[in-house]
Amino acid sequence: MEFSIQSLSPIQWGVLILAALFIGLAKGGISNLGMSTVPLAAWYFGGKFSTGIILPMLIVADLTAVLYYRKNVEWRYYLKLLPWTVVGIVFGTWLGEVVSDELFKRIMGVIFAGSVGFMLYRDYRGITTIPHQWWFAVIMGILAGVTTMFGNLAGAATTVFFLAMQLPKQSYLGTAAWFFFSVNLIKTPFQILFWGTISWDTLKINLLLVPILLFGVAMGIWLVQRFSDRIFRRMTIGLCLVAMVLLFL
Repeated sequence: MEFSIQSLSPIQWGVLILAALFIGLAKGGISNLGMSTVPLAAWYFGGKFSTGIILPMLIVADLTAVLYYRKNVEWRYYLKLLPWTVVGIVFGTWLGEVVSDELFKRIMGVIFAGSVGFMLYRDYRGITTIPHQWWFAVIMGILAGVTTMFGNLAGAATTVFFLAMQLPKQSYLGTAAWFFFSVNLIKTPFQILFWGTISWDTLKINLLLVPILLFGVAMGIWLVQRFSDRIFRRMTIGLCLVAMVLLFL
């Protein structure tokens, strides 16, 4: 799929602006809000192709989050998870090559539904104790790698892992920021060389959205310091449930 800035419809621009804002808010600290943009982008731009549109925006937002939370990183947990995530990225790249875009979108839908379902189940049951043996890092890392290729959806697996490590709030945000920044940089060559989902045309569109991204990050940082994320979490889940339906239409 190829397109230019001039070919985008007002609705498509609206989806991209919303995606940039929500990604910025999520990277600023309003966790999981960016998830709701994944199915919307997949519905309007196609499953695999949408991952290439979203990825550069994630990297820009990741960089700002890394700079802000640079002093709050637990490197041992970062290094414990990252190698297995790379294994998952390689497998996810191969899997994305052999399935059709329609099936790709369905797989995204299943992953997305599982992620939202887990968030709801964890909230309902009040789960706080999760295994943290060595095999847990292996499973969560590979799962994060596969899901990050299928729609940038590694958030659920990494959230489970970092919560299991019982990191304080600031340490969680800092470690997650560095982890996602690294993962998104690692998978970029796979998107360019194997999937061809990132091009100069997509990068030009991403460049225009940078101000929206930066505004979202700043707003997320401001909000996470002043308000409980309960309302934002409920809004996120609500948006996710509505957007998830689009993947199966």
